[in-house]
Amino acid sequence: MFVQGIALTLATGVIWGLVGIVYSKAAEKPDGFRLFLAVSSLFFALVIWGTAPPVGAPSLSVLTIAAIMVPAGIMSQLGFLALREAMRRGGHGVSWGIAQSAMLCPFVGGVLFFGEPLSAWRAVGMALLLGALIPLASASRSSSVTGRRNAFLGFAFLAFALIGLQQTLTLIPNQLSEIGNAALSWRIPLFSLCGLGWFIPALVRRESGFRSILPLALLYGALVAAGQWTVFRAIDLLSGVGAAGIAYPLAIGASLALFFLYSEWVRKEKNGFMGACGILLAVLGMILLAF
Repeated sequence: MFVQGIALTLATGVIWGLVGIVYSKAAEKPDGFRLFLAVSSLFFALVIWGTAPPVGAPSLSVLTIAAIMVPAGIMSQLGFLALREAMRRGGHGVSWGIAQSAMLCPFVGGVLFFGEPLSAWRAVGMALLLGALIPLASASRSSSVTGRRNAFLGFAFLAFALIGLQQTLTLIPNQLSEIGNAALSWRIPLFSLCGLGWFIPALVRRESGFRSILPLALLYGALVAAGQWTVFRAIDLLSGVGAAGIAYPLAIGASLALFFLYSEWVRKEKNGFMGACGILLAVLGMILLAF
C-alpha cells in the first residue's frame, strides 16, 4: 500500500509539472484566459463524470463532502487566477515556485489537526520550505517587470495562500470517521464543477481567441483530471498507513523541479542565483517532509 501510494504520488508530480507548462503557455496569451479556464474546467468535469462518476452514498455524507470540496475548488480556481496575474508581471518559474510552496499549508495542517507525525527531518523540511520563500521573493527583482515587483509578489503570495488552503481542505474528508468510501467518491466530481463558473465572465466580456486556446484547454483539462485522480488515490493509500501528509510534498516537489527546468531551458528565463537557490531549498524541503 505504501509503495503504491508513493508511485502514484511521483506520477502526480510529473502530471502537475505538465499542468504548469500548459498553464504557462495559456498565461502568455493576451486574450481568452477566462475562456481557457472555463473550457478546461468543462472538459475536466466531463472526463471525471464520464470515467469516475460518484456512487450512491448517504445524503448527509455527500453534503459534508460538498461543504468541503466546493469551497476548496473555488479557492483553487481563484488561486490559479492569481498565479496568472503574477506570471504576467514576472517570471513564470519564480511565480510557480512561490505558489507551489503552498504545500507547506497541508503539511502544517496534517501535523496540527490530523495527528501526522513531526519528525526532526520534517521539522527541517518545513524550515527549508519556509526559508525558500525568501530567495524566491528576492529573485523577483530580476524576473519581474520594472516597477511592478510589489504587484507581482502580491499576486504570487495570494496564489500561495489560496492554493495552500485548498490543499489543506482536501485532506479533511479522509479524516472523518463517518465518511465512507461511497461518499469519498464524490470528492473529485464535486471539485470538477467549480471551474464552470468561468463561463459567466468569459461570455460577459465576450472574450476572443477560442480557437487558439481550445487545444491548450483540452490538454489542461485532461492533465488536471489525471492529476486529481492520482493524488486522491495516493492520499487514500497513504492514509491507510498514516502517511497522507507526504502526498503533496513529494508530488509538488517533483512538479516544481520539472517546471523550473522548463522555465530555465525552454523559456530562457533569468531566474538568477537566488531563484535557483529558492527552488533548490523548496524541493529539498519537500523531500525532507516526506520522511
